[in-house]
Amino acid sequence: MNDINNKIKPRVRLIIIKKGKVLMSYVKDENFYFFIGGKMEYGETIKEACIREVQEECKANFKFEKILYIRDYIKPEINDHSLELYIKGDIDKFNEVEGVLDKEFNGNHWQTWVDINKLKNLDIRPKKLVTVLIKDHKNGFKFPTSYLGEID
Repeated sequence: MNDINNKIKPRVRLIIIKKGKVLMSYVKDENFYFFIGGKMEYGETIKEACIREVQEECKANFKFEKILYIRDYIKPEINDHSLELYIKGDIDKFNEVEGVLDKEFNGNHWQTWVDINKLKNLDIRPKKLVTVLIKDHKNGFKFPTSYLGEID
C-alpha cells in the first residue's frame, strides 16, 4: 500500500449553476455526466486550478465563490486515489459553453448545461451528490464546507 508510485491526487470539481442549469461534462461512450474540473498541478492554488480548468474546458473565466464539499475517491483496483474539492463558482459565459469539446478526450467529452430538476433522471457521477446538491441549492448553499467521505 505504501508503494512510492502511489500518489494522492487533489482534484477540483466545479459546481456552476446558471439559469436553473448545472454545467456538466458528458461522456458519450459511457453515457454519463460528471462535474467539470480536473487534477491540480504542482504549485497551483485551489483557485488557480479552478480558473485554469474552466479556461481549458470552457474557454471562459471563473469566479471562485466557495468550497462546498470534500470527497474521497479511492479505487485501488485502478490505482486511483483522489481527494476531490467541489467548488461553487460562476463563469462569464452561458450559450457559448454548450457543446464545447474537451480536447483531452478526442471528442468523447463535451460540456453541457443540465436542468437542475432533471439531474436525478440522469447518470450523474457521483450519484449520491445529486440529492445533496439539489437540497443545498434550494437552501442557498448556506452551510460550512461538508465532508462527503467515499460516496459513489
